[in-house]
Amino acid sequence: MATLTANKILDSGFSSSMATCTPAGDEFSNTGVEFIRIQNGHASVAYTVKIAAATTTVKHPSYGNLTKTDIIKTVSSSGSTNSNDIILGPFKQGAFNDANNKVQISYCSTAVATLAAFTAASDITGSHLLKIEVLYLEN
Repeated sequence: MATLTANKILDSGFSSSMATCTPAGDEFSNTGVEFIRIQNGHASVAYTVKIAAATTTVKHPSYGNLTKTDIIKTVSSSGSTNSNDIILGPFKQGAFNDANNKVQISYCSTAVATLAAFTAASDITGSHLLKIEVLYLEN
């Protein structure tokens, strides 16, 4: 598992710095303003990304206990030499931060739509074309 560092988006722009997704998963420190960009450069393999909810129940002051589920999102293959991207976030700290104030990300090499299917699918291994970067805007 790799701990990713967030890149600040500036008025003057920034240099994109995509890292290869770690087969065992990735994490980043979350202050509630970060979001992630995931890019699939593979021509024929779709990947699924899971953002782990820190807790299944979140207490809301007006609505009481609410169920929070993991985020499951498939990044389709490009079908050519181009790449497909998804952007996820920002992530509410109370719903997504683990005990170390980090968001946990995991991957599988199958296009799935449910948590049960993600759990049953094989994780990515070896060489792959899935990339990630963590970004944030300062308030």
